[in-house]
Amino acid sequence: MKVFFSILVLVLASCSDSNLRPLEELQSKNSNKESYVVKSGDILMVQVWGEPRLSGEVVVRQDGRFSLPLAQDVQAEGFNLTKIAENLTLKLKEFIPTATVDISLTQSAPIVYYLSGSFFKAGEYRTDKLVTLLQAIATGGGFAPFADKSNIMLIRRINGEEARYQLDYEDVVDGSEPNPKLQTGDVISVQ
Repeated sequence: MKVFFSILVLVLASCSDSNLRPLEELQSKNSNKESYVVKSGDILMVQVWGEPRLSGEVVVRQDGRFSLPLAQDVQAEGFNLTKIAENLTLKLKEFIPTATVDISLTQSAPIVYYLSGSFFKAGEYRTDKLVTLLQAIATGGGFAPFADKSNIMLIRRINGEEARYQLDYEDVVDGSEPNPKLQTGDVISVQ
């Protein structure tokens, strides 16, 4: 009976954390053309060298695309700037064999995140700047009395799937756990 109970406890323990993701995924990356992933609402500067009529600012629409003469609709959301430039270059090669494209970020779309649970000011927040988990908690007025600071849940959608990261406030403050940059749609929940 003790063996059965021990096995049951191990199985239940492993199941309870099965939907949690490793915290290493949250580590900050450099903000460059390789790591920034474009989202709808971003404004991009497209430079097609030697072709001023094809160059200029474009807005990434809600469908994740932008339009450009000759190339029509170009998928941008979900790709980094380098990959978008490569894809656009391939589309333009049919019309301009020597096309060289450079894409940069002019303005990032606002980040919308949510504080849920035991915060002084829970709710929806918007910012035009990068915001970290600790900054978001401060924006929400900090924790309400009796909040379980050791069990903060960051809920994020990645490729249409929900990912959950369990964080301890004290460990984030002392640097032993990451202080992730928030993304649009992130929910920070504490009981």
